[in-house]
Amino acid sequence: MLTDLESIPQKCLEVMKIRPLRYLGGRVNRHWLVESSESSDRKLVLQAYCGEQITGAAYEHEVLRRLHRLAWPVPEIVAPPTPLYESGELWVLFTFLPGSPKVENKPEDRRARGRLLARLHQSTRTLVDLGQRPSFCMADQVVNDPALADAIRDFETVRPAEAHMMRWHLEKAIEGFTNVDRNKADVLVLHGDFAPWNILYNDSKLSGLIDFEATHLNYRVSDFALAWRGHQDEVIQGYEEEHPLSSFDRQMIIPCYWSWLFLGVKDEIGRIKNGAPIHGFDWQIRHFLMRSKFLNIMPYPGPKPIVITGE
Repeated sequence: MLTDLESIPQKCLEVMKIRPLRYLGGRVNRHWLVESSESSDRKLVLQAYCGEQITGAAYEHEVLRRLHRLAWPVPEIVAPPTPLYESGELWVLFTFLPGSPKVENKPEDRRARGRLLARLHQSTRTLVDLGQRPSFCMADQVVNDPALADAIRDFETVRPAEAHMMRWHLEKAIEGFTNVDRNKADVLVLHGDFAPWNILYNDSKLSGLIDFEATHLNYRVSDFALAWRGHQDEVIQGYEEEHPLSSFDRQMIIPCYWSWLFLGVKDEIGRIKNGAPIHGFDWQIRHFLMRSKFLNIMPYPGPKPIVITGE
């Protein structure tokens, strides 16, 4: 898939009256910095939704609209979304938010991020009437999918050490959800990826929250998944400075976190079975192996696969 400036359809540029400046990247959806062709001092962000993301775009846009009304610095839609059926994508123009992330991710930054997440949750708990985003589901539904267990068993014939580790964590996650009354869980709309690079600051003042492509309804502590990442305990400690966690919340953190690590695993194993390159799910395995000093987590008893280190 092209990601350079020429990959923006000419029709999109004409309809939205914009000029491309540079490609900004994107994990699932793609983003470009653009400017208005009528006013070069007006910078905007063009986003291309593709695949299942298109069906959930309206949900994401409503979350952003309502958070903006609650005074959160989130992107605003500048013009109606433009579907281009020849490219199979939905093109949306957003306001550009100034600032940059705190890339150092120091302990004090992690605590501040936890406090900020707790304050955001006070707002997103008012959005539960939106229901669930299309193609998303609750954390316990992810791990209780029989097809996921079948896929991991199939994968065990190819990469036994990695598959055994995933199967063990899957069973423990299912057990964790089974051992609690999920009706007591606090459910709200999550950001979905409350990581340092999605939080912008301008002169030490919060200037933007971006990347809501995974926003959906789930258990509150599921939002720790990509904010805490299994080891950044200061995030949870900072969160508790704003919103103390109950013993029930703590019981839910690990199964919710492990559930997040299983997202996409079933489909990726299917692609491997169909001829895609074989790999060992290094990112997932690395995070499954993490054991926080903050939470009492049973150590994995089996042989540990060799994985590439990193975040």
